[in-house]
Amino acid sequence: MAYLKKRGKIYYAKWHKSENGKSFSVQKSLKTRHKDVAEKMIRELNKLESLGKIDPLARSFDPIRELKKLEKPHHVSCKTVREAADRFLATKEHKSKATKEAYQWAIDHFIDHNNLVKADPLDITARHFEEIIFKPGIKTNTRHYYFRHFRAWWNWMLRKKFVDENLFEQIRPDMPEKRENTRPKMISVEELQKLFKAYDKHYEKVSKRDDFCFMKAQHWFKPLMMVYFYAGLRRNEAAYDPNLEYSGLKGENLIYENGELSYIYLPPTKGRKERQIPIIQELKESLEEYLKLRGKVKRKEYVFVYLGGAHAGRPVTGERAYKLFKDFLDDADLPSSRTIHGMRHQAVTTWIEKGFHTAEAGYMAGHSSQRVTEKYTHLTAKRLKEKMDSL
Repeated sequence: MAYLKKRGKIYYAKWHKSENGKSFSVQKSLKTRHKDVAEKMIRELNKLESLGKIDPLARSFDPIRELKKLEKPHHVSCKTVREAADRFLATKEHKSKATKEAYQWAIDHFIDHNNLVKADPLDITARHFEEIIFKPGIKTNTRHYYFRHFRAWWNWMLRKKFVDENLFEQIRPDMPEKRENTRPKMISVEELQKLFKAYDKHYEKVSKRDDFCFMKAQHWFKPLMMVYFYAGLRRNEAAYDPNLEYSGLKGENLIYENGELSYIYLPPTKGRKERQIPIIQELKESLEEYLKLRGKVKRKEYVFVYLGGAHAGRPVTGERAYKLFKDFLDDADLPSSRTIHGMRHQAVTTWIEKGFHTAEAGYMAGHSSQRVTEKYTHLTAKRLKEKMDSL
């Protein structure tokens, strides 16, 4: 049975127990200065103890958490951690296969490791997450992988009011600093030209074959790569992915002003922000040359499609674009670390180096926050020296 005790200005609940001639007590803060509120809390705690629903002497016992369970009748709609996980994972069905599998694996590992399958979501503590995030022997990137996926799940449960405390505010200060290093992924203008020379060499070779068909050639490759490089689109924003609702650039995304191709418009995609990217001259010329060959694109038609062969008319997939990119990367003897997403990094970096504010670069990139944009900025030493010389 609990009774009230005051320490300073805060009220506490105190329990006494005698066992084998020895007596000991446990004291837990009620986090209130108001006596009437504290007395009501004591009555509720005593009722729960008499019904056997709480064990005040348990090390993990938290009176505030137990009382909050009584305040949230809607929580009955999600009785177990397993149910909360399954419902969260269902919201990720529109994501790519790799993203869905990453969430599935991380959350399943969390539940199994902590034996929380049948536990109430309100019983989850920061310690449960720390057991995995700060496990000895794992790399910093892995710790951040766990933190990122667990936090997304927890924030979803907070919005659904299945839980009521932001545990990740407690965990974040202990996270090791993650060193952002996207330089190896980025591709320069010179490297892009080498990539295109490798494509031209391949095209010249296959065009001499007796069975060569002009319309079967991958005419979409160069303009698609330039969209990545100059417009900073994500892989499946420009190319198609059947698992994503927003994938694939369409005719309605190409904006003309006075009859000239001027902008690429994208509604909210991964970053949940719409954006409009001005098309620079190099990209404009490449797209216009491709569109002359492809023909007029209707509003709901995909821009990058196969022009001939068995797949004629079908959209080019991000997977196919990536494979061809890697093939020509190898032919051009360029570092294998270069990626399509690295071209997006390069685009955002170039915008900022050319004088765009991070807010403007973030808008064109479709970042969810300016903090994300700042991670994408990798200002070169040459640019910094130019600024210093101008002082």
